[in-house]
Amino acid sequence: MSPLSTHPTPGSLLQGLLPREHGVWFQLGLPLVTALFVSGAPASALWLSGAAFACLLAHEPLVLLLGHRGARRGERDGGRARVWGLLVGAVGAVCFALGAVTLPPEARPFLAMPLILGGEVLLLVWNRQERTLSGEVLASLALGAWAVPVAMAGGMPASTAMTLWGTYGLSFALATLAVRLVIASHRPRAHRTQLRCTGAVLVVALLATAVLWALDSGLHPLRVVALLPVGLVALGLCVALPSPRRLHSIGWTLGVAGTLTLVLLGVGLS
Repeated sequence: MSPLSTHPTPGSLLQGLLPREHGVWFQLGLPLVTALFVSGAPASALWLSGAAFACLLAHEPLVLLLGHRGARRGERDGGRARVWGLLVGAVGAVCFALGAVTLPPEARPFLAMPLILGGEVLLLVWNRQERTLSGEVLASLALGAWAVPVAMAGGMPASTAMTLWGTYGLSFALATLAVRLVIASHRPRAHRTQLRCTGAVLVVALLATAVLWALDSGLHPLRVVALLPVGLVALGLCVALPSPRRLHSIGWTLGVAGTLTLVLLGVGLS
């Protein structure tokens, strides 16, 4: 019996180096697609979108090189991770520079948002805290923050771009809370009734506060309604507490709800 080769084949060059959590594609893609739609996708917005995706693609190689995937994987995939990380890092830096140069001057200060939040995420990764509730919520906020300068690239006011980011930020935070609650409720000795009540009350309180604030601010009705799809799915998860074995279908349900948010926001902001 011949030993298995530890050298990757050409078809497996990126095997194990792409983001492992499918939800992060929604957390970055949905806000960016919305921002590109309402901004008209000028060149600066496209360059910044490229920089955002490069940051996402650099995450797994970084985690692997820090040794957070185990020594064995580090020895086996360290070389590929280093090459891939340097490649996407260089591409991201070029895209960011070109996007920043062509971005309207009033939008450039908002480039600090994804950079500062991304730096905080890196600190959590360094300390192995990125899988905590606060770490996952912060990561979703950092990914969504790229939508602010992208939206402003087309002339959107800062307040409107921040509303876009806030809508997705709340949606992803509620989704993260609900999924973690589902997992926690099926652990040994978990108090399911207490978790159900706590989660439902928290989701309703956050959702109601956001809707009331949006109505009081005189936002377009579709922008207000855009807060509801993911929030209502999160509320349903907190009440039903389905089996963690259904996490795959739960993720796709949240993805569909997020896509509905995209449609509502896109129409409401355009």
